[in-house]
Amino acid sequence: MNIICLHQSADMYGSDRSFLQVVNYLSLSPNFEKITVILPRNGPLVKELEKLNVEILFMNLSLLSKTYLMKLQWGKIIFPLFSCSRKKKLLDQYDVVYVNTSVILDFYLLAPFLKQMKMIHIREIPNGILSKLLSFFLKYSKAKIIFNSQSTLNSFAPLAKSLVIHNAFEGFATKGLLEVSLTASEIELPPKKSPLKMLLIGRINSWKGQDFAIAALAALANENVILRIVGSTSAGNEEMVQELKKKVDQLGLNDQVEFLDFVSDTAEIYNWSDVAIVPSTRPEPFGRIAIEAMSLSKPVIAANHGGLPEIIEHGYSGFLFEPNNKAEFIAAISQYMNDPDLLKRHGKNAKMVYEEKFSLTGFHKKLDEAFQD
Repeated sequence: MNIICLHQSADMYGSDRSFLQVVNYLSLSPNFEKITVILPRNGPLVKELEKLNVEILFMNLSLLSKTYLMKLQWGKIIFPLFSCSRKKKLLDQYDVVYVNTSVILDFYLLAPFLKQMKMIHIREIPNGILSKLLSFFLKYSKAKIIFNSQSTLNSFAPLAKSLVIHNAFEGFATKGLLEVSLTASEIELPPKKSPLKMLLIGRINSWKGQDFAIAALAALANENVILRIVGSTSAGNEEMVQELKKKVDQLGLNDQVEFLDFVSDTAEIYNWSDVAIVPSTRPEPFGRIAIEAMSLSKPVIAANHGGLPEIIEHGYSGFLFEPNNKAEFIAAISQYMNDPDLLKRHGKNAKMVYEEKFSLTGFHKKLDEAFQD
């Protein structure tokens, strides 16, 4: 069979890495002779896809982007639709159409006219009107639908031909990493007086919780903790980083908060940390950051909504706190600051949970079942 895959980005954030994982699965499968990937632009994802020897085409896609919608940039949504006829001719050449997002409007308009197998892999949790609109499109697309968590599925209206497949993580390469060469029980923690190193990694936006974490750090009023914020903003939102840095300066936290641009190879960044935090103020569809951290024996402190409760067991592999509840978040941080043995134990448990639930073997088996028609 020949398959064509559509993706909305060319970065290397969570959804991009999950997409790369699916394409890698397809490249290993004997069922697919030709694999073509459609991207809206060039970017770091392209270099990784090239390693898989797949065909890569760049095409102007109509994306229901929150940035476009909020900033009334309707032209970026409407103009790509003028080439729908050309896109259909391309899609008709393939046996399977796989779409790695719920926001590609071109596909929804073409779906009723596509006779081959269609599959949509949803990794977003929309809200309000957008949720109803996408549910309508999904229903009439007559596609098989994969959700990356039960929470993501629940954010849409009931849909036929749908299933949940949790994201997986292939693990980091061990070359050059001290921590991953050790078993979880052998990991040596720094002395008690060393600062607790917290990592917040991911795209910087209004709901990932960077602002919340900075405010909590100020309220903690304890210099024995360091926060590293790793990530970049989407185009058009660059001022968000400057606003965060300004807030850090105003709160006198320059010695405790560090900003780094996002990088594709994140193993060393995770390895630097003692604990990963996911303080998202809105529900995460899944929470890939959590399983990446857990693969390196890092416990996770996360907001208790979205897909995160499906990953983290409170008091076992990390802590869950009520979303936007600063007091609960600070209490979780304080437990790790005051009890290095608890930090070590939760890290060991996190590694075991990752290996049992989020490795590639089970992920590939579920994809095999999903692609069977």
